[in-house]
Amino acid sequence: MVTLLHGFTQRGASWDEVVSLLPSRWSFLTPDLPGHGQSGDEGATMEETAAALVDLWDRLGVARTHLAGYSLGGRLALYTAALHPDRIRSLVTIGAHAGFTGEVRTRRAEEDRRLAEEIERRGVEWFAEDWGRRPLFAGLARRGPAYLEDVRARRGANRASGLAASLRGMGGGATEPFWNRLDRISAPTLLVAGAEDERYVAMAGRLAEHIPGAGTAIVPDSSHVVHMEQPGAFAQLLARHLQDHA
Repeated sequence: MVTLLHGFTQRGASWDEVVSLLPSRWSFLTPDLPGHGQSGDEGATMEETAAALVDLWDRLGVARTHLAGYSLGGRLALYTAALHPDRIRSLVTIGAHAGFTGEVRTRRAEEDRRLAEEIERRGVEWFAEDWGRRPLFAGLARRGPAYLEDVRARRGANRASGLAASLRGMGGGATEPFWNRLDRISAPTLLVAGAEDERYVAMAGRLAEHIPGAGTAIVPDSSHVVHMEQPGAFAQLLARHLQDHA
């Protein structure tokens, strides 16, 4: 079993293209995280969501799983792997971190608070346009205008209340830093970042210093959303990692 965790504004189906490029021998679990897709609007913390994920594995009879996550989902993957190392067969993250600290966290918490209020006040259609214009996602333009419109439509299919709840419960500012727990991760770990995403290239290196035996992979011609900007390249990385640690 391979569990794939999506990022903020996405849903489980955002992994469909990558899954289609992977060997059919693997089975995939792609849940919608709290506040997204078919999940409820109630807020959930990182701890609560990790517990819900483990409960889902228990209900499905999944004793151990390969785990991969992007951005918000990558942060959740790291948190879950540190809290429940015995449940994780291998770990892959894209554009992830283990919580902001100090002034950075204070500033991010305030930004997330304001953004949550703006989403509730102005609506999800406004947010989908505004979010898509952020420099972090500029690399998606290499997929062409039709692809960009599809991404915008999928963002807009979320609910304003759900996205606001996600920011308040699991946003970068809301997450308690857990860098000091990363050494509990025992699964073989690969930390992925896009070569054009300098902040998260550096973050991948910092994570690798804390996770025993972790490796990094920097994907050329890609920024933050590696699995959507370069799905073929990421699928190759993931397939190799799964095969090496089957």
